[in-house]
Amino acid sequence: MINWQALQAQLPVLDNYQLQRMEQELSLPVTERLLHLFLVDTQQLAERLQQAYQQDDFIDMAAQCHSLKSACGSYGALRCQYLSEKLEASCMQQDQASIRLQLHAWQNALEATLIALQQRLAD
Repeated sequence: MINWQALQAQLPVLDNYQLQRMEQELSLPVTERLLHLFLVDTQQLAERLQQAYQQDDFIDMAAQCHSLKSACGSYGALRCQYLSEKLEASCMQQDQASIRLQLHAWQNALEATLIALQQRLAD
């Protein structure tokens, strides 16, 4: 079995190639607008995920993780995408020990992702 913690640490926070492709295909202004929307939407989903966690609502947590996994994958947020997938699986299994560890790792990855995107948009 692969250690999810070691693997997630090796994944880039952002896939710059994917973001560059978006800029080429959609234009820089459109990509920037989409990234701003992604920032807002991801923060809202993260808040819903945290609320579900506080209520021990594993089904809602899994649903939020599924949405996050898709959104992160679309914007090249590879580490968040991977951790969303792992967290979704743990929520489906109601594995509280894994959920606690993975949620913490996901929150750290989200923070790094948001910072990286904000820096990219500021450039």
